This record gives sequence, structure tokens and C-alpha cells, in this order.
Amino acid sequence: MRFYILIIVCFLFSINSNSQEKADPIYKFDQPNILTENSGAIFWNNLLWQHNDGGGDAAIYGLDTTTNMVIRRVTIKNGFNIDWEDIAQDVKFIYIGDFGNNLNGGRPKFTIYKIAKSDIENTSGNISVTAEILYFTYEDQPAVPVIGASNSTNFDCEAMIAVDERLFLFTKQWKGSKTILYELNNSTKIQVAKIKDSLVVDGLITGADISLSKKRVILTGYSKTGIRFMYLLHDFKGFDFLKGQKQKVLLSGLTQTESVAFINEDYICLGSEAFMGNKPRLEILNINKYFINKVK
Repeated sequence: MRFYILIIVCFLFSINSNSQEKADPIYKFDQPNILTENSGAIFWNNLLWQHNDGGGDAAIYGLDTTTNMVIRRVTIKNGFNIDWEDIAQDVKFIYIGDFGNNLNGGRPKFTIYKIAKSDIENTSGNISVTAEILYFTYEDQPAVPVIGASNSTNFDCEAMIAVDERLFLFTKQWKGSKTILYELNNSTKIQVAKIKDSLVVDGLITGADISLSKKRVILTGYSKTGIRFMYLLHDFKGFDFLKGQKQKVLLSGLTQTESVAFINEDYICLGSEAFMGNKPRLEILNINKYFINKVK
């Protein structure tokens, strides 16, 4: 969801005073009007599949990244977009996370829509599919959620990856400075997300993706002063993504990055919403050199 910057001077000062390594994503194009609040992305079947934030249609859109045209729309017949925040994939399925919770922190349970790729790949044009629906709560979430002010809960999430038969969530802590890594099964209808690990990120995590080799994970986010960044995770064992090599790289530019998708092992796409007069955009970045420069 949107995070408004109140003091631009604070942003500029922070950018200029931080000596951390920075990357300059390459502007690709402004997002089509139908994706002005794009919030999640995966690259599959030669298309960049995206969805909009809360309140948008219960649909994912296939974008041709050479023409900047949406050429596919897949509507989830039994879905409803309360607060869709990320999309993930494995070999057989696409998962859409309706787990945004920044309005007042009061959501008692969360939803993931699971779509079979086989329902999409042998079709063309705009279609409708029925999803399997998974529901979950967090292991450490109060049985009765604490309702508070907007943007004040630690039980918000905008980042998810799928690996083998598991789903992993990286939360967006509004009060803390961490992201908590939770684990889910990809087929249990009602379950509790189990805490697996945590990482101090000094910001808000807004997107995640894992490479096809399953050896690289990217997290995107921004600080509370508006500085956007990415975390590069690699050399981990099994599903212990936060126990391997970790590198934080700042991203140049004033925009609100909400999604990330691997195009291949070395290139990623970054999707951003409209922000501070800037149109929603898509950027690309070669990340290989940052993985070479390993920092524990």
C-alpha cells in the first residue's frame, strides 16, 4: 500500500549522506494505465504477470515487455481483491497473496489464491479460472487482532516466494525494523504460518522473488525516509534464506517500488506505483555483479 513521504528534504539528505553501495536501475517504460497500482510480479511463459493493489480487480495481467502491452488477462472467478500484495510461482502453480493488513492491523485471517498453470498456458486472450483458496493466520498473531492506526502493525505482508511444496512470507513491519520469515505448506486449506527466521532491514519489505535455480532471492523495500533498497540473499542452505550471504544495495531514484521479478538468473524487473508526481514504471537491473561482491 502507499507510503507517503512527508519531508522530501529528509529523503534527499539521507540519500546524500549514505555511503552504502548503490545501483541505478534502467528505466524501461511507464506502466500501462491498467497497472497503475501494480503490486506483485512474476515472469512466466515469456510474459510479466502482474496484479494491482487492494481494491483492484481479482485478475492478473500478462504484459509483453517488448511492446509494453497487456496481452492477457486472467480473472479469478472465486477471488476478491481485498489487499493483493504479491504473486509467486513454482513449476505447476501461481500463488496470489491477499495478505495486506496496513489499514488498521485488524485482519483476523489472510488468503492465498492458488492457480494451476495448466489452466492458463494452453489458452489465449482473456480467460477466467477458479482458484484453490488457502487461509492462514500467523503463529504469533493475537487470537483477537489488535486494531490500531493505519501503518502501525507488524502483521502486514507484501512479499512471498514459492519453493517446492512450501510458501515463504517476508513480512512488512511498520513498528519494528525487521522482516519476519514465515513458512506455509502450499496445499493445506487452513493453517498457521510458522516463524522461521528474521532479519533487521531498517525499512519496509515490499516484494520478493526467487530465481529459477533457487540459488538467489531478492527482497525489495524502502526506508521510512523513502530510500528504496534491495536485499540479495544467496549461498543459503535449503530454505534458510536468511542464514546465507546477505547484501543490501540502495536503489537510486525517487519512486515507490512494490514488486520484483527475476527475468533470468542475472536480470530483474522492478515495478513501482505512481508516486510524488512520477508515473508507475517498470525498470530493469543486472544484479550479477552485486552477488559477486559478497557480504555476510
